[in-house]
Amino acid sequence: MMRSTILPAAALVVILTHGAAFAQDSLQAAKNMYAAASYEDALTVLGRLRAVEPKPEVEELRVFCLIALGRTAEAEKAIQSVVTTNPLFVPNPDEIPPRILEVFTRTRRQLLPDIARAMYSEAKAALERKDREASVNGFEGLVRLIDSTDADTRGTSLNELRLLATGFLDLSRALRAHDVERAPPSTVTPVPPPAPSAASPVAAAVAGEVVPAVAIKQTMPAWVPADGVSRQARFVGEVRIQITAAGQVAGAQMVRSVHPTYDRLLLTAAKSWQYQPATRNGVPTASEQVIQVQLKPRE
Repeated sequence: MMRSTILPAAALVVILTHGAAFAQDSLQAAKNMYAAASYEDALTVLGRLRAVEPKPEVEELRVFCLIALGRTAEAEKAIQSVVTTNPLFVPNPDEIPPRILEVFTRTRRQLLPDIARAMYSEAKAALERKDREASVNGFEGLVRLIDSTDADTRGTSLNELRLLATGFLDLSRALRAHDVERAPPSTVTPVPPPAPSAASPVAAAVAGEVVPAVAIKQTMPAWVPADGVSRQARFVGEVRIQITAAGQVAGAQMVRSVHPTYDRLLLTAAKSWQYQPATRNGVPTASEQVIQVQLKPRE
């Protein structure tokens, strides 16, 4: 025999009202209330949404409602939450009143230096622990954040921090590209090209035997790292040189970067290198070589 449960009328009304309220708890509903100037109602809906699943869009709309109600102090706290969660967020000036944009812009500008310094510290810590991806992502995000603020209003401290971040970003990318390994003050080692494989006298005669150029003067520029990470690291790269029939270097290009600050020195030094030229059947001829260069700590 089935039993039926009859709820008191008051309880039934509470359940229906509760369900109807949550049916209306959507971000779009809150936006509609804001557009209709029902700011308090919109805040009520947003409060319930925050309790279920806090989202940046919810916090942003809360800011707009609070400012519209003149609750500026609360709005600034809400902006702090929005900017801290998503530092790159900037309201669309075409979609909000100028007074709301002014409060948001002012509060965000006040927060950015602290947020930027925290991001810098995190990215620098990642660099020091050899987490290449985290350091690259951190410095890239920091540069984007600073660039999102007009250069004339961001202030000296942020401009200086951007300069530092850009330098460390280049270093982080170089370390990542070369899979640097930390080791115990630095030496430069050119690695000679592999010797050509031996060919039979008949094959050599048919093809025209080529004897590669041999270095007579191949002085490498000194490697003096400017930061602690580079002083403790190993870097490897390659430079391609064109050698004339007189044994002079006609041109040099980086095939693979050794280090951003060392590549320029290497290309300048390569212009003064001298070689015993390559020969074909005993006759000097122009040639090309790819030379591997290693920068590593002294043992």
